[in-house]
Amino acid sequence: MDKIISFDDELDIVTVQPGVTQKKLYEYLKERNLNYLVPVTGAGPDCSLIGNAIEKGYGITPHADHFGAVMSLEAVLPDGSVYHSAFTENRCEITDKIFKWGIGPYLDGIFAQGNFGIITEMTIAMATVQESVEGFLISIKSDDNLEQAVTAIQKTLKQYGNLMGSINLMNRLRMMSMFTKYPKDKFENQTIIPDELVDSICQKAKIGVWTVGGMIYGNKKIIKEVKKTIRQNFKPISNRTVFFNRKKINLLQKIFSITPRNSFVNIKDQLAKLSEAFKCIEGIPTEVALPLCYWKSGTCPPKGQPMNPAVDNCGLLWYSPLVPMKPDKVREYVDMVKKECLANNIEPLITLTSLSHRCFDSTVPILFDPHSSDEVNNARQCYDSLFEKGRDRQFHPYRVGIDHMDKIINKDSTYWKIVQSVKKNLDPNNILAPGRYNIANQKGEVKL
Repeated sequence: MDKIISFDDELDIVTVQPGVTQKKLYEYLKERNLNYLVPVTGAGPDCSLIGNAIEKGYGITPHADHFGAVMSLEAVLPDGSVYHSAFTENRCEITDKIFKWGIGPYLDGIFAQGNFGIITEMTIAMATVQESVEGFLISIKSDDNLEQAVTAIQKTLKQYGNLMGSINLMNRLRMMSMFTKYPKDKFENQTIIPDELVDSICQKAKIGVWTVGGMIYGNKKIIKEVKKTIRQNFKPISNRTVFFNRKKINLLQKIFSITPRNSFVNIKDQLAKLSEAFKCIEGIPTEVALPLCYWKSGTCPPKGQPMNPAVDNCGLLWYSPLVPMKPDKVREYVDMVKKECLANNIEPLITLTSLSHRCFDSTVPILFDPHSSDEVNNARQCYDSLFEKGRDRQFHPYRVGIDHMDKIINKDSTYWKIVQSVKKNLDPNNILAPGRYNIANQKGEVKL
């Protein structure tokens, strides 16, 4: 089921089946000269659009909340019946696709992180390509300026959030993982990179202790005004603010392409990575984020072959909590992550991505060698510790893996009792994904 069923360029909506990937939608748009941004994610070109949306995924283009962009869906229930909203069942399919919330109770939502049916079609709102797109990177002077950086991000989003995708706040280890190889050959008798080596690498690569990254969409006049505001908001705490667009990147790559092959190697490499990253901003699927999975482990496929961390022996667990966009809470969160990661011999790579001016989603990749029992145990203990300590401080993941469902489910809570009741009525034999965001016993039977 990998068909693009329809595209309406008047209403800016597309209807797809679950096998439609970011890459397939991009090729469809390109073949038909349709100027829309694919809702890309770091999962890469082969990621299912429906799969990402129903797991409440997000990206960096204007429609950053991918389930928020879901207008309607069709699902097959365990008994074989087909679910549509009340609008479609009243023969108003177009109305269903242009008004997310329908009429009556909103039932489409039970299929997000649910195990009540198999989605067979989904209609998604698309963002149009704008006249201009500009990216920016801001190097923050000191770790002492973290709180001010959070305030500046929030202020910028309040002023121009409707013209921007997400804004990322990344620590230096996360930036290192994007632009440098894991320096295992440069230290011995230690399980994680020593601070002095991190200092040396970041100084050479001009990586700040914190980096703010984001993008602006609009016409040239609007972008000029937004850039001016961003400079003002971050001026007191920034070492360097760089704005870039496709034209500037291409020009720099052309200039350095005529230099001797072995000269300016680092600059050429960084420009190539920046060019790939900018594709995401342009709504073009790319593998730019996937090398992170291979930073400490795994066998990266030959150049030109698709990356597949799941089969390439990569060791990675994601800790993805929501963090209030309050300076003191962000500081508390960062200190907690550093402490718990280091205690378990895990490098604390931290990204905070704005979902609104109220909330960050943080992604912490727990990287390890899956062939080392010690590293596997460290990774598991690190995740467990982050989850428990984070929850105690009001930092709760917005998604968890199947191995960690027990951490979020409380069979005595009203919420999970309702979820169980829905499951019992729609799937009494527990056919679909037993235990996924629901309570199941060891036999796979729903506990009621």
